[in-house]
Amino acid sequence: MTGGLRGHRVLIPRGGAWGSRVRDEIVRRGGEAVIAPLIESRPPRDTDARDAAFARLAAGNYAWVFITSAATVEQLVARGATIPIGTRIAAVGRPTARAVADAGFEVEFVPVGTSSATNMIAQWCAGRSPRSTGRCLVLRSDLAMAVISDELELQGYDVDVCIAYRTVGVDLDPIVAADIRTGAIDTVLLTSLSVGRELRRQVGIPGDGVFIASIGPGTTRDAQKLGFTVHHTAHSQSVDALIAELDARPATEESP
Repeated sequence: MTGGLRGHRVLIPRGGAWGSRVRDEIVRRGGEAVIAPLIESRPPRDTDARDAAFARLAAGNYAWVFITSAATVEQLVARGATIPIGTRIAAVGRPTARAVADAGFEVEFVPVGTSSATNMIAQWCAGRSPRSTGRCLVLRSDLAMAVISDELELQGYDVDVCIAYRTVGVDLDPIVAADIRTGAIDTVLLTSLSVGRELRRQVGIPGDGVFIASIGPGTTRDAQKLGFTVHHTAHSQSVDALIAELDARPATEESP
């Protein structure tokens, strides 16, 4: 990578409002953004269970609701679900908290540092007691590990889990796939393990002419297990930080 984003073609692996926002930021910094979703969120297989959980949430049955991704917020909005004022909201990180706020809800808790389920629940549990906290609801995807709910149960909290959505792969346009293979798209944003799996399945491991940029340390570890060489890792599990760091790279800086 020759430094900064100017003149580079960047693959954005998710669509929707998120993809559009990332595209606009890359274009503002002089790059060319290619939105080509590798994954998308769809309703869970058990929609009755999801709707029942959303109804209990709207009825005020929960003291706390844990929201683990912006995709969860999209599902809440799509179903017209409400979160009553008396229910406190914990978001896994600042990007998710922003999505919650954009949907019209107020976030009570956001962990400091890395946006991860492990970090979130460790900080949330610190100094709290199950005796002073009511029932909790954890909203997550079908692929997410039960880190938050398992820890809550271990600590003695009453907790329900709702699979709010499922993540599915999306086939790339053959032209886009070919551009990645040849390096015509020279920068790829890796934003999750699911994105990495789909990229490897559809394109393979990109060659030396493609710069792989990861959204955070956890995603980098997952990508390396898949066989990718990651050239840059954002420090704070945020796509905004990732773009800013890529744009700030001097032309002479070597890839890690």
